Amino acid sequence: MSFCCFVPGQPMIRASAFTQVAPNRWSVTLSSERPIGELVAFITEPLAEGSAVGCHIASAPFEEQSWHYLGAITNEAPSTVFKTRLVWSARDAVPTCVQFGVELQPASQLAHVPAEKASVEVLEAGRRVGLDLYEYISSFASTVTTATGNSAIQLPSNVLEKWLTRFNDKVRREGLDWLSSVGS
Repeated sequence: MSFCCFVPGQPMIRASAFTQVAPNRWSVTLSSERPIGELVAFITEPLAEGSAVGCHIASAPFEEQSWHYLGAITNEAPSTVFKTRLVWSARDAVPTCVQFGVELQPASQLAHVPAEKASVEVLEAGRRVGLDLYEYISSFASTVTTATGNSAIQLPSNVLEKWLTRFNDKVRREGLDWLSSVGS
């Protein structure tokens, strides 16, 4: 199997630089002066029929639970750019040293595995921002009766602008720590 990867702005890493860690698994350590927020991977020769390459990434200390599944490379999609910025937990930050691992697997098996696009922490932060927005907007809502006799919710036209100003001010003053009190 022939595959390569690179961090944008860095030299290409060929399959020969990867270490075989199991009969169907290989990994390589990648370092950069800047945080590694993207990774490009591709195959240089077609895979066996029905095969795919599952791609994973981990930050130090490279423990089993720190690996994130990024997605698959197949004959139909032989190259991809993985956006890794949001898969990292707060413990990882956005690392400058990662291990990139590939695993040759049946394509049918990988077809049912969703790629991790965002960490649980990022999803939770998004949920809490959404909940803060909902609670803020709800405080301005009033129920009105329309001309057809139906009920509708009425909001001031600038409510989103007011929320965004409030949100930005809070983030500048307190960072995102205040989100831990929203929806807990």
